[in-house]
Order: sequence, then structure tokens, then C-alpha cells
Amino acid sequence: MMKKKSKLEAEIDWLKNEIERDSQDLNFEKNNFINKIKELKKEDLLPKKPKKLTLWEKLKKILMIS
Repeated sequence: MMKKKSKLEAEIDWLKNEIERDSQDLNFEKNNFINKIKELKKEDLLPKKPKKLTLWEKLKKILMIS
């Protein structure tokens, strides 16, 4: 009976170690991802919005096309 308990304890210890290792790997990957995002420029992520035309610019554009 002691053998089963020690085997069970060993499996539980192994599982705890795996969970800890996975947690550390996840934190490492998250930090890498955050650092890569920080390196990017705002202009690379978001396209520039087109300039809104004034009323006169719109009229000029319409008249030039016609």
C-alpha cells in the first residue's frame, strides 16, 4: 500500500512541477510578446486617417471632375 501512495505522490509532484514550468513558459512568452509590441510604432499599427476635406475643397474637387 505504501508503494501506491508514494507513486501517487510522485505523480502529484511531477504534475505540480509541470504546472509551474508551464506557468513560467507562459510568462516568458507573454513578456516577449509585450516587448515586440512595444517596439512597433503607432503608424505601423494604425493606418493614417485621410484628411477631411473642407467644404471648399469638396466643391473644388466636384467642379474639377465635372
